[in-house]
Amino acid sequence: MVHTETSLQEFLERSNPPDSPPQILYPVFNSHDNFTFQTALNIAKGAGAELLVLDLLTDAGLETAETSRIGRKLLQANLSEGHTVDANLIVEETNNPLTTAIRVAKQRNIQLAVLDEHTPELFAEGVRGDAATKMRKKASCDVVSVIYSRAGPGVASVLVPVAEGKHCNLGVIVGGALGVGADAPVDLFHVSEDKTEAEVTRVEELFETAKKRLPESVELDTWHLEAPDVAEAIINESAHYDVTMIGKPTQRSLLEFVTGSITESVTEESENAVLTVQRNGGEGFSFEEK
Repeated sequence: MVHTETSLQEFLERSNPPDSPPQILYPVFNSHDNFTFQTALNIAKGAGAELLVLDLLTDAGLETAETSRIGRKLLQANLSEGHTVDANLIVEETNNPLTTAIRVAKQRNIQLAVLDEHTPELFAEGVRGDAATKMRKKASCDVVSVIYSRAGPGVASVLVPVAEGKHCNLGVIVGGALGVGADAPVDLFHVSEDKTEAEVTRVEELFETAKKRLPESVELDTWHLEAPDVAEAIINESAHYDVTMIGKPTQRSLLEFVTGSITESVTEESENAVLTVQRNGGEGFSFEEK
């Protein structure tokens, strides 16, 4: 597989053949998180996608310092001669790293961007809102945000809470790609306050719909739990998994504005790595049997 290094201008001038694979963008800002890079690499591997590592320099004088070498070191350390992922390193000097990342994602029709906790705050670039949402809206791509502070190295198991909504649908797809790339089983999980016959039927249909979004290569299981508090149940079960993949809320009730959403509770309180996903719209990121 290919491993190249180029400037941003050269990369943007390069044409994509019609049968080119999906592209996943991992921007490197002032710092990086190795777990997030590994996550992006595994998703790309599982989906048969091309990984673009965008190493963003905020000072030309740093070009020979540690910051400029992050992307190169990541690829050298993680891609052996027998690796199965096409990976490209792009190095660019910029005073507006997030804006530059958005421009790259937009111009190259990136299907999925993977961001970590080192993503710069937007107020530094004169705009408001969280970085992942801005990336999704401005670049029209799906986004994964990785919180790694409580996770261990590697991914051996993935938990995907399933519900209605476009963001949760993306969570199923990204969780499946991550599972294939990391050779890890994926559990689809739903919590109901009361498992009535009608509720059991509804959730079974929810699981079946989710399964149809994934190829047979995904090692998949389903689990329907009855519990009075959905967030608490997800948090408790997340302790038994390396990664929990959860969708960003599509809309918020008045109660959620006061108490916080399920996604916020899981992200803040789970003991593992939590990946929140945002679907931009349309078909977006997907993968088929390889």
